[in-house]
Formats: sequence, structure tokens, C-alpha cells
Amino acid sequence: MIKKRIVVFDLLIALLIFSNGLAVAAGPSCSCEESRDLSLQSPHLEGHDVWELQQNLKELGLYEEEPNSVYDWQTHLAVKEFQKNYQLEVTGVVDQETWLDLGKVLNKRDNIIPVSQDIEAPTGEVSLLIDAYQKKMTVYEDGEPYHEFPVAVGKPSTKSPVGEWAIIAKDAHWGGGFGVRWMRINVPWGIFGIHGTNKPGSIGTAASHGCIRMFNRDVKKLYSWVEVGTRVKIIGERDPIEVTHDLEPGHTGKDVLLFQESLREHGLEPGYTDARFGSDTEEAVRELKYIYGLQDDLEGDQNTFYILNL
Repeated sequence: MIKKRIVVFDLLIALLIFSNGLAVAAGPSCSCEESRDLSLQSPHLEGHDVWELQQNLKELGLYEEEPNSVYDWQTHLAVKEFQKNYQLEVTGVVDQETWLDLGKVLNKRDNIIPVSQDIEAPTGEVSLLIDAYQKKMTVYEDGEPYHEFPVAVGKPSTKSPVGEWAIIAKDAHWGGGFGVRWMRINVPWGIFGIHGTNKPGSIGTAASHGCIRMFNRDVKKLYSWVEVGTRVKIIGERDPIEVTHDLEPGHTGKDVLLFQESLREHGLEPGYTDARFGSDTEEAVRELKYIYGLQDDLEGDQNTFYILNL
């Protein structure tokens, strides 16, 4: 009997390791991963990377249309004009070197540069505040500002997730659109992270699919400062959120996030506004219902929403 239990236990451990291995191997799957050469083709290439290219060229006055995510004739001509103006080989093809050249031009124009490498690591507790309005990240040490990094945030149609998150995974070996480092944050409705980029011209702009991009040199520095569990707060604009059904312990989502924010605005403490209806949010709901003499069922219902002006 003991041998059978040991065998079963070993099998369970093996399955856990195997499933974790699959999760790690799968890696991040956000749309920032695009890394391909762009050129005029038939049918035309389409995608977020084309939109970003058009936006960069528009900022330099070389592309007059509104970005449409289609590598068309106008985009081709704008690329060739860029290459000609900056003494590059005029090919009309956008490869990795072209993205880097674009980045150099845009970063120099906007005076955006990576952090100096000689800055020392913070020794206290680290937390991050990402300001999507300012396109910057502030690193805090024991609650006090320690250092700032320029970043890129989500574009208007794919905004970065506003809320109070935590880093739940780190990886030093992702390439392509993720640059040289990847740090995932625990947003429950998608895969979002802080990572490097092979498109440095996007730093200081709203350009991503929601992830936070950094210069590769900067993200390597930050990667060495943070641990799994480091808190990450993102502030910025977001799309309207509607609460369409009752909320219960265990629920996750944007509606839970709005619920938590409303509880806090009414003087209650739901814990982090992390879109998870956990124990802290339960306690806040219990207190609210006690104050107003409502049924102590821990649910966010129509009476609760009315009190919270939802």
C-alpha cells in the first residue's frame, strides 16, 4: 500500500512539473511579439507592426495618411524616403536594422535615452508606478521615488490595464518583440507584461497592445531589481466598464475592478484593485452590508451597486 502511494505521489509530481514546463515553454502570447521584415507585397501585409511603422513615419512627417495597418504603396514610399533622408540603403524593406535606425532618429528628436548603467540597485522594498499619461515608470524604494524610466504603453485602441497588479513571472530569454527580458503581471483578462523591445522608437509613446515596453538596456536593469511578487500600479485612461450581473467571491474581471474601486471610494478597504473578488473584497462587502443593514451574503448585488453609484 505504501509503495502504491509513493508511486501515485511521484506521478502527481511528474505531472505538475510537466504542466509547469508546458506553461513556461508556451511563454507570453501578447501581440507585442510581432517581429518580421515588412515590405510591399501582394496581398499587402497587415498588422500592428505596420500600424506602428506608419505612426513612426508620420511623426517624422514622411507619412501623411492616418495609420491603417496595411503596408501599401504610400507606406512603401515613406519607408524609401526615410532611408534616403538618413543615408541608408534605399530598399523599401523594413528589417531589424531599419527599426533600430527609426528608433535612433525618434529618440534623439525627443531626447529619450536609456538609463545610465552605473545606477545602483535599490536595497529596500521595490514597487513600480507606471503612468500611461506621462509614458514613464517610477521605481519606488520603501515607498519613496528612486528612479524613473521612459516606457511605451498601450495605444488608444489597446490601452494598458489600469489597476494594481503584481509580477507573477520573469524570463530572461525572450526575443523578438519582447526584447531581452519579460516580466508578466497578473491581469486576469489577458496576458500583459513589462518587456524590452526591438522597436526603440516606440518608447515615450502609446504604441503597444497593452504591454509596457522599455529600452532593452533599461529592462535588463529593472529585471535585476524586481522579484516575483513586486507590486505594479498602472494609472491612465481606460475604456468604460459596465457591471452587468451580480458579483460573488471568486469572480474576476474588469467589473470586479470597478467594484473594488467604488468600495474604496466609499471609505472601505477591498485590498488591491486587482480585479479579483478575494478575501479583502469580501470583508469590504461585509462591512458595507452591515452598515446599511443588508443581507450578509457577501454578494455585490443591485442594492450594493445602488449604494456605490454603479
